[in-house]
Amino acid sequence: MNPLAIELNKTLQGSVALDLLSDFGKRFFFPKGIVAQTAEAAQHAHKFKATVGMAYENMEPIHLKEIKACIPDLSSEEIFSYAPSAGDAALRKAWLDEMRKKNPSLKDASLSLPIVTTGITNGISTIADLFVDKGDKILIPDLFWGNYRLIFQECNGGVIVSYPFYNAQGGLNIDSIKNAIEAQPKSAKTILLFNFPNNPTGYTPSASEMAQLKKLLVDEAESGRKLLVLSDDSYFGLFFEKETAKESLFALLCDAHENILAVKLDGATKEDFVWGFRIGFITYGSKGLSNEQYDALLKKTTGAIRANISNSNRLGQSLLLYAMKSSDYEKNKNQAFDILNKRYLKVKEILAAHKSDYLKVLPFNSGYFMCFRCEKINAEDLRLYLLYKRGIGTISIGDEYLRIAFSSVEYDDLAELYQEIYDGADELAKQK
Repeated sequence: MNPLAIELNKTLQGSVALDLLSDFGKRFFFPKGIVAQTAEAAQHAHKFKATVGMAYENMEPIHLKEIKACIPDLSSEEIFSYAPSAGDAALRKAWLDEMRKKNPSLKDASLSLPIVTTGITNGISTIADLFVDKGDKILIPDLFWGNYRLIFQECNGGVIVSYPFYNAQGGLNIDSIKNAIEAQPKSAKTILLFNFPNNPTGYTPSASEMAQLKKLLVDEAESGRKLLVLSDDSYFGLFFEKETAKESLFALLCDAHENILAVKLDGATKEDFVWGFRIGFITYGSKGLSNEQYDALLKKTTGAIRANISNSNRLGQSLLLYAMKSSDYEKNKNQAFDILNKRYLKVKEILAAHKSDYLKVLPFNSGYFMCFRCEKINAEDLRLYLLYKRGIGTISIGDEYLRIAFSSVEYDDLAELYQEIYDGADELAKQK
């Protein structure tokens, strides 16, 4: 094992983080290679910096003038230069400040500085590398984003164990989560992933349900179980009902117990409506972790990013930071939220007026999506029928569920969209 990895592991000794790391995670480190040496040169080389593989002229990166002309408010360095492997330092600090603002429970909590990833997918994949060994179980509700299967199972050799997402009342199934946890050996690390607002269902637990979930996880930690709790907060902030929990589960867990390592996986992709920028973040939180231990975790994580993608896109980070500094940042975000909230309310109104023997609405209250459970008809058959007979694009999830992204349909078109779906289901059922 590399001496740098050994040193980081010594720093993490006695923490839940070391116990949860995979073999890969224990072996990893941030090398003192080109990137680290270039960072040192940026601080101390006052005469010449012959380090980074970039071309300079007149103290700025050589670049295509056409590109610079399109972005007049950013410097050439902010557009064309490499970003650090962990991301732009100012952006990381700005995102942490926003995170604390959006989650009041984080106000005084000790947590790591966020690390920038190329979208949340890259963040999840990096965490899988660092914490999932072949055969490790990952507990995820049975309605989940399909890419989890590729990341955790196909890439890392983990095993997804699913349990019912909803209880009989249409809320979060706390009992099924408890049963899934207690079915795992207490001596093994327990990995759980939660995605709120959920893709595909568009459901976020109520504040009461979130409190119950926190209590369950803390009780399990108190019993001696060591938990890695991943919060995929891709759609964070898009909460449309008063009773819906408005804080991330991460905020409730990051300082809750020494046996819980909480990881927040979020990003600007949906929160700030910059899908193509591919900017995500990884943030760690655990009660009792010292600043030195957080730094060790960040170095391992940065090393994993360095080995995979080297660094994330500089321009996207610079543009996002520019927007976050704007006095209109909150106003513009709120305007976008209002558009989606209006669509959500319209969809609720439409669904309340329809009755169907073939489409059952699953509870939803947030995010971009809602789901139908198909009864007496096959969801994939319905998707194909809607696509080829009516020109309507939807997503089927297995044979049972049909996901509708109301976020991508204009308000004035929603009534027609859902009428087409209901009519299509009726026609398909009659053909059976």
